[in-house]
Amino acid sequence: MAKKETDVLIFLDYWDNDNPTPDAQMGFMFAQMDNEGECADIGVVYSNSDIYPENPKEFIKREIARHNPKWVIGLENSATHLLPYHNRKKILINPTVTINDLNWVTLETIRDTYAFFSANYEKDYEMYSRVYKNVAFYPAEKILFISDIKSAIEAIIEEG
Repeated sequence: MAKKETDVLIFLDYWDNDNPTPDAQMGFMFAQMDNEGECADIGVVYSNSDIYPENPKEFIKREIARHNPKWVIGLENSATHLLPYHNRKKILINPTVTINDLNWVTLETIRDTYAFFSANYEKDYEMYSRVYKNVAFYPAEKILFISDIKSAIEAIIEEG
């Protein structure tokens, strides 16, 4: 069966820095372009320009309800908003994790959620991996780009 375009929704990270340096702004813009290009053949991509004008949490909730995708992928702050979703197959990249995110998690959610963490998110990885099993840590990478883990993402989606 062929994959529908809306089988996978990808929520890239969005800008939430009130006092950015020019270097931070440029880095964010280049990362967005790289991630957006890498995701184009995986599913529907929502970038900062789609998410940020609205309340990000509400935007993500609305798009998931509207499309009912088989998979959702979130990067950084968007991934954090996807943590509480149950009964949804998820791939999370560098979410910020709190102890509350680990309470009342079902076995199905543990089975259907995959996460990737870079060195800058080591504490989140350590907390997350106490409950979730499908998790990978990249200590040599300060941040992760979709291109770093694209083959793993494609294999997970293909298998699941």
